[in-house]
Amino acid sequence: MSTTAQQALVLLVGGLATGSVILRLARRRLLSTRYAIGWLVVGFLIAVAAALMPYVGRIGRLADMTPTAVLLTMSSVLLLAISVQLSISVSLLQERLRSTAEAHALLARRLDELEQRASV
Repeated sequence: MSTTAQQALVLLVGGLATGSVILRLARRRLLSTRYAIGWLVVGFLIAVAAALMPYVGRIGRLADMTPTAVLLTMSSVLLLAISVQLSISVSLLQERLRSTAEAHALLARRLDELEQRASV
């Protein structure tokens, strides 16, 4: 079996394993539907990469890289995109939490004022 075929097989198994793990996590409600869909797409892309392995070698020759380096570069770009997307999500959640905490503090102060007026 050629090296390209072995790499394609590893990618295919990896993509299917990723999909399987994500489905289990989603069924146990440990992963929200939004993120489950995103990770299932990643697993699908990994499996599709297995079918595109012959082209990876051609891309590598054009860029003067080994096929493994091409795959690692593509993986790094994907991980960078996921990290940026998650950073955006966390930033939005932090802003919502801050706004909620401020609103809570204002309501608590208003309630204290009303209680003081009622007791006088």
